[in-house]
Amino acid sequence: MARIELNEIAHSYRRTPKDDGDFALKRIQHIWEDGGAYALLGPSGCGKTTLLNIISGLLNPTRGRVLYDG
Repeated sequence: MARIELNEIAHSYRRTPKDDGDFALKRIQHIWEDGGAYALLGPSGCGKTTLLNIISGLLNPTRGRVLYDG
């Protein structure tokens, strides 16, 4: 069974983020289970592509980690 777990993921494109306003992606805690139907929706600039780049391994998150099947 496939599972993707986002464990307190946050990402900033700044080298040393100082506060929440410096983050392109705020803290996310979520689990996607195999067989589920999910959609990633939001306005332009809200972090959808950043999140997908982190999940795919193209970006390392500033904070947190991504777990695949635990």
